[in-house]
Amino acid sequence: MPLYEQIKEQIRAAVYTGVLKPGDALPSLRELARDLQVSLITVTRAYNDLATEGLVGSRQGKGSVVFPIDAEQLRSHVTTRIDTALTEAVKAAVVGGLNLDDLHDQLERVWESEGTN
Repeated sequence: MPLYEQIKEQIRAAVYTGVLKPGDALPSLRELARDLQVSLITVTRAYNDLATEGLVGSRQGKGSVVFPIDAEQLRSHVTTRIDTALTEAVKAAVVGGLNLDDLHDQLERVWESEGTN
């Protein structure tokens, strides 16, 4: 995965998990590039992509800040993560010789163990 994608994914995860909250300032482009020992262009591309997604933007005197997330953005992000995880689970089940009922039973066990029921 390209470095700018890794940076985007880490910032995106911090936003969606609430580690970074709306209004929080991100490190300056130069500061983050220096800290991560990557080029300024790499960090700029990550920030620009996140701005295009509507997750961050520039504020006068504050630099780049986290924007509020709307419900549709969050739902889309969660759905994509679930699809990815389920695809991997199905592939593992097929390799392991499990059928759909076995996979469903395992999903229910995980669901219950996470306290969501």
